[in-house]
Amino acid sequence: MRLEFAGLSHVGRVRKENQDAVLLLPRDTEPWLLAVADGMGGMAGGAEASRLALEVLTREVSRALGEGDAWGAALRRAVEEANRAVWRRAQAEPALRGMGTTVVAALVGGRRMVVANVGDSRAYSLRGGELRQITEDHSLVQEEVAQGLITPEQARTHAMKNVLTRAVGAGEEVEVDLFSREVAAGEVLLLCSDGLHGVVPDAAVREILLGTPRLEEAARRLVEAANQMGGPDNVSVVLARVEEVDPEESEPGTDTQRRRAARQGGGGLRGLWRRLVGK
Repeated sequence: MRLEFAGLSHVGRVRKENQDAVLLLPRDTEPWLLAVADGMGGMAGGAEASRLALEVLTREVSRALGEGDAWGAALRRAVEEANRAVWRRAQAEPALRGMGTTVVAALVGGRRMVVANVGDSRAYSLRGGELRQITEDHSLVQEEVAQGLITPEQARTHAMKNVLTRAVGAGEEVEVDLFSREVAAGEVLLLCSDGLHGVVPDAAVREILLGTPRLEEAARRLVEAANQMGGPDNVSVVLARVEEVDPEESEPGTDTQRRRAARQGGGGLRGLWRRLVGK
């Protein structure tokens, strides 16, 4: 497989500090690990939570894959360990009490993509011209949407839309959702914080992705779109496009997240996390 990817994070037009963090890996490493984390818990706490979560995620995915875990199991294990690390840091330092972060992460390689998420940072797939949301938000408004109490359109402007039901670091244990699927040549994966999807409609995101072949430019345009609509929050995006797929390669034994479907019908990983602030 050949994968092109790009990432960008911006403080937005209202916040004073960027508490988001993005994760990208060297291009010669497969499977590739990509992630976005959106920190919370005050200026110091939010930034520390997202940074620490992606640092631990990188290390633990490498460890799990090195020990032979399937990709889904490796992602679940890594996010759970990141949760424990953020929780313990918050308990040890009074100034960081209450900090936490969302995490959406993907392993991509061979013919497969595995996505894990906690919180309301999202993963989308653009395939065949259609933009589809892969993950499901862990928020109060999403529960109301699922129960038919409000529409997705009403959820976008709901007063409680930022209240999460799950977050990394909110407790000693966390439930991680996993999603697994095969990938196709030309498919684009988008990981983003709610600074994008909570501000820019999906239709506008789709138009930008379809109309911007270069991923670095597409990331810039997505961030600009959020800021043009007020930039009320930090906004982070990671984009990856599958350029080629080896038909002989497949990652067996991937742990899939089946509950959502029911409701609706190798090692050696070298990690690199980075925070992009004020760009």
